[in-house]
Amino acid sequence: MNSSDLTRTTASSVQAVVRISAHGYDVEIDAARGGRLVSATFEGVDVLRRDLTSGPSSALESACFPLVPFSNRIRKGRFTFESHNYQLAANWDGDEHVIHGEGWQQAWEIVALEYARAVLRLKGTTAWPWSYECLQEITLGETGIVLALTLRNTGTAPMPAGLGFHPYFPHTASTALQFDAQRIWPPLGETALVPHVPDRTNSFSVMRPVSDCVLDHCFDGWSGTARILQPDMGLEVTLTASRSAAYCVVYTPASEPYFCFEPVSHCTGAFEADDIADAGLKVLQPGKSLGLSLTLGAKRR
Repeated sequence: MNSSDLTRTTASSVQAVVRISAHGYDVEIDAARGGRLVSATFEGVDVLRRDLTSGPSSALESACFPLVPFSNRIRKGRFTFESHNYQLAANWDGDEHVIHGEGWQQAWEIVALEYARAVLRLKGTTAWPWSYECLQEITLGETGIVLALTLRNTGTAPMPAGLGFHPYFPHTASTALQFDAQRIWPPLGETALVPHVPDRTNSFSVMRPVSDCVLDHCFDGWSGTARILQPDMGLEVTLTASRSAAYCVVYTPASEPYFCFEPVSHCTGAFEADDIADAGLKVLQPGKSLGLSLTLGAKRR
């Protein structure tokens, strides 16, 4: 699917919150404020935490937002690519590192809207040294809520690129998580990023309460599937990601009514890796694209 095809369908630049609904799923989308999801429910029960903010606010308060054109952090916004040094402007007061790309802070255009499908488009800004366009497609089907990103290099030079989604899930005392992974990476700090095998303190190879540990860590070698149990809400959620989401970030802040499980295409600190390809970063040649998707399937328990 390309942008010209979309323009010929249901072109719209609606900036208000829109809703799509099908197969028991309801999703509200705020394109103007970071291409975010405002809410996502199954049979009236929240699959994602609900964004109840009004007026100007950050996508960090949303139900989910896209990570474009990279995920997680670039240390102090500095990196080298193809022998050139780059310095990005700070984009969040809460961190000295540049975080989550720029898509979460930009207005997206709604280029297609149907009862069970919405497509949003973003054109990159000058804050990123390369030109790109990104499509975000949100579809409701029998298998669940499908979120998909397609990033295309619209410039004339190779571009480093990454993608991901940042969903927020409700967290109660009984919320539990399970997924398999081979390695865990520490948060981006001032020390070298060295992965190690998950141990009993941070492994989710068996279903365990999210409140058991406080994490902000990246995992790799994961199976692409995670299960979330919400006994207090009578809900079970299965998250399935495309193969391009080779990494996932787990964020479990203490004493918050949410946690995050973020499928992403590259590891934390990938821009400073000796081999960025080994760290998951893709180099997009002019005209080439990178895609990533996830499906949130829910059932009542």
